[in-house]
Formats: sequence, structure tokens, C-alpha cells
Amino acid sequence: MGVKSKVLIIDDDERTVERLAEMLADYPDLQVCGSAHTLAEGEMKLAETDPDLLFLDIELPDGNGLEFIDTVMRRRADTYVVVFTGYYKNYSERAFSGRESDYLLKPINVYELDKSVQRYRRAITGKRTQVYKGGSDHSLGEVFTATTITNEMRIMRLAEIGYFRYSTRRKVWEVALSDHSFVQLKKGTSAADILAYNGQFVQTHQSYIVNMRYLTLIGATQCTLYPPFNEDEVLVGRRYSRELKSRFTLI
Repeated sequence: MGVKSKVLIIDDDERTVERLAEMLADYPDLQVCGSAHTLAEGEMKLAETDPDLLFLDIELPDGNGLEFIDTVMRRRADTYVVVFTGYYKNYSERAFSGRESDYLLKPINVYELDKSVQRYRRAITGKRTQVYKGGSDHSLGEVFTATTITNEMRIMRLAEIGYFRYSTRRKVWEVALSDHSFVQLKKGTSAADILAYNGQFVQTHQSYIVNMRYLTLIGATQCTLYPPFNEDEVLVGRRYSRELKSRFTLI
């Protein structure tokens, strides 16, 4: 087996730490290398362990875990940070407007934890490519592989994907393809699942995620994409605008 990813847990609830460590023991590629109950203790453990994956509680005795993430990023910018809290309404939106990689709700659910671990694995694996074999071998380039609402596996080239939109009527995310069709993803697929798949996907609005390769103009409330998506309405939300513009200037 290769080198295991080092995991650090910061939470003031000893039972949560113990339970999470037990659950993570089921993953052979992860190793819990330390835990802390305060931010001060967490900073010391951070220096000692240099974790690849950090599970961080928001409400801690000596401060706010979200603010601690800047400390984590200064030490190691590629640390994958999963925040968790029992106060969804207060923090879920803040969590994804900052530098967090993912979040979990307390009490931690085995299924939801597994989804976070899978997203972490995809994040460290990096961009993936697949080859389609027909009459003669030829590369499809980078692909997005997803399970549809009908429980079928669908492989889509990234070059075909303009954006994702959330259907409030069907309560699922949909993929907008270059042939003007839409593929509905399975229920339960989250924005975090999509964003973790490829660095080219960036959220512009609570209901929209774009493929940065097609982004041509960022307006106050909408963004414009290159053809064939240039006539589609893709919204921009205020809390996503700064990150979107920052990413756009790096292209």
C-alpha cells in the first residue's frame, strides 16, 4: 500500500473525536495522526503532524474554526479541510463561501462521511482521463463520469459541458451539454460533489456551476459563456462573485 494520508481532528467533544477516529479506521489509505480540543492545541498539532486532511469543528472554546482555516492555509495551502457543525442554518452558507473543502453535519453520518472521503480522494488524485475504445483507439480527453437520475452511468467529455444548474422542481442537478440537451444527475448529488470532481468547475450561484473553459464575461447578476452556451441564462450570486472573478483573472 502507498503512503497513507495523515488526518488531524480538532473538536472539543471527546466523544465526537473518538467516534470519527473509529469511522476513519475503516479507510486503509487514511491514518489519524492526532487530535485537539481547542484552536491553540490544534495549532500545535498542525505543526507536529502536517496533515493532508483536517476535520475541524466550527464552535470551539477559544474561537471560531472557520477563522482558523487561514492559519491552516498559511502552513499548507493544499490541506483538505472538512468543517463540521450541528448548526446547519447558521454556518452552511458561510462554510462554502470561504476556503473550506467540504462540510459535515453533526452527528456525523457514516454515509455522509464516506462521501467526504471519496471527494477527498478525487481531489488528491487530480484530473482524470479515460480512453474510449471503438474501431480504433482515440482519446476522449478529460471526462466527467456521473450517475444519472435513472441510475445509469454516463461519461461526458469536459469539452461538452457548459454548466450545471439545479432544478428546484425536480430537486436534482442537471448538466448542460453542447448539443443543448440536459442530463439529470442522481438525487443526492450535491454542489460539493460536482466541484470536487474537477478544478475547472466553479460555483457562480447557489443554483449554477460553470465550466470555466466556457466563461467569457462576468456581469453583476449573470455571466456569459462562449458558444454554444452564449444564449443560456447563467446566474451570478453576490456571495460567489468575488471567488469567481478571482478564478477568472487567473485563466
